[in-house]
Amino acid sequence: MEKSGPRPSARPLIIERPDLQSPPQRVVSTGLTLFFWALWAYLWLPVLALLGWVFGATRFYEEMVVNHGDQTLLEVLGGYAIAITLLAGSLVCWALYNYFRFRGNERRAARPRVSAAQVAAQAAVEPGALQRWQKARVLYVRHDAAGRIAAVDVGPSSSAPVAADDVAEALDTIR
Repeated sequence: MEKSGPRPSARPLIIERPDLQSPPQRVVSTGLTLFFWALWAYLWLPVLALLGWVFGATRFYEEMVVNHGDQTLLEVLGGYAIAITLLAGSLVCWALYNYFRFRGNERRAARPRVSAAQVAAQAAVEPGALQRWQKARVLYVRHDAAGRIAAVDVGPSSSAPVAADDVAEALDTIR
């Protein structure tokens, strides 16, 4: 007897590798999927109609069928279609304008690298203390009312412990 499970030497089925499908196969597959989902929804229509009748959804029938609300709906949808077309057209025109204006002209540049000394100067701390803090795994940083660093405590699981003297020295630099 043959063992169950995947066949190691067999080529994978197309259903397992949709990237191997050709474009016509994708179109047919998508079309069949949509058709069968629509069929599934159609089969549920009697149940939905029954639920609508139970919960008193007869107002829709009166407005759309008896009072010919479908004509008004089509008029409103036409206005919506015009508005959507104008908005989409304006966005396409703006995109084309920018494309033709800026093509081949790359003005963006990478931000310059910041050194540890610059960061230390900005934070008003000693560069050596900052480098030790960067090597620590856990830091507890307290800030004063102005948002400046007031105290730095190194957590217990630090790979590079910072001595209390270094913290005191850094705090003296801050003050």
